Amino acid sequence: MGVDQLKNDSHVPSGKQQYLSKFSLLARHLIQKRVFQSEGGVIKDGDQVTDIQPGSTVTVTTATEVYRAESLVITAGPWANTLMAYTGLQIPLQVVKINVCYWKEKVPGTYDISSRFPCFVQLGVEGSQYHFYGLPSNEYPGLMKICYHMGSETEPDERDRQTDRTDVNLLSQFVSRYLPGLEPEPAVVESCLYTVTPDHHFVLDHHPYHNNIIIGAGFSGHGFKFDPVVGKVLCELILGQMPSPFKIKRFQSNPKSSL
Repeated sequence: MGVDQLKNDSHVPSGKQQYLSKFSLLARHLIQKRVFQSEGGVIKDGDQVTDIQPGSTVTVTTATEVYRAESLVITAGPWANTLMAYTGLQIPLQVVKINVCYWKEKVPGTYDISSRFPCFVQLGVEGSQYHFYGLPSNEYPGLMKICYHMGSETEPDERDRQTDRTDVNLLSQFVSRYLPGLEPEPAVVESCLYTVTPDHHFVLDHHPYHNNIIIGAGFSGHGFKFDPVVGKVLCELILGQMPSPFKIKRFQSNPKSSL
């Protein structure tokens, strides 16, 4: 689905409604899923890949089936290197666990979207290498989302065992100093995973030795908002309609080496 088509199919009202809730994002995902399936796409959930054999026909073996195709796109998020290892490729990707924190307003409505409190990004805070960002209270009533744009390294299959709270401690200090109308301890802590490249830019490229394998990885915590155009780029790479905009070779002289 192209960017223009997605824009036409998706209506985002103006004003405060433009902030999409989790429920509206889920609805959009379900619509896209139905469109994909209506065009002949097949979704196989929970079927673990156990092998990939490159060639003029790519063979993908899973726990339950064997698939063959003229081309393959690998977009496995934190598990990208796990799958690319079957093809002899590793690229420098760091998987980190992000603590997604929501902070309670001391006076309800102070930082609410209806009060026109803005989204923000704060750079250059003393003692922190990465930036802080915040969104007004909306997703959870009375709770403002404020996060640190980095976390601690983890294994994707062991994310729940990683309990480092360095980012939460930095956030507590930030909230106490700059947003005194919020409680200084988070009311809700969720988590997500970033897959981070050394330069924090994407990887959208052909496999260096197998031109019919395309890699989409390393979105470094800011890939979601670009998903329509990323899908379009990956499609055009497979069809040979455009050169790679984010090449693998920028990281290393020997892309087969394990880093």
